[in-house]
Amino acid sequence: MEPIHVVETGNGRPLGELFRQLSSELGTLMRQESELARAEIRDKASKLGASLAELGAGTFVAFAGLLVLLQSAVYALSGPLESPALAALLVGGVTLLVGVLLLARGRGHLKADELTPTRTLRSLRKDAALAGALGHDDPIGRSA
Repeated sequence: MEPIHVVETGNGRPLGELFRQLSSELGTLMRQESELARAEIRDKASKLGASLAELGAGTFVAFAGLLVLLQSAVYALSGPLESPALAALLVGGVTLLVGVLLLARGRGHLKADELTPTRTLRSLRKDAALAGALGHDDPIGRSA
């Protein structure tokens, strides 16, 4: 029976020890990636909440503008065109414009690219590329 040979790497550490260390470091890396994903998702959820609040506020302000515009139409139809109707029309138009701008801004923040966890995806792609590069190398460090 032949004696068991321990394969050592260039720095004198056994190959088994290197694989244990690699396994431990991969576990640490996966935990860190998971923490990064959770943090980024929390950030995106916060932005989503703020966008939804802007949409709600925009809807409310636009509705108020519509009511003022309707009131101005009532003024205009109830008598000759006087300054109260013109004032109501002007205020209603401005209020409606503000509401539409708030709606557009909130909608703009809801685009898919705003909600995608880009930092996490970039980091995962780098990790996959690194793991792929390690998988094609000989354990001793020579290229395959």
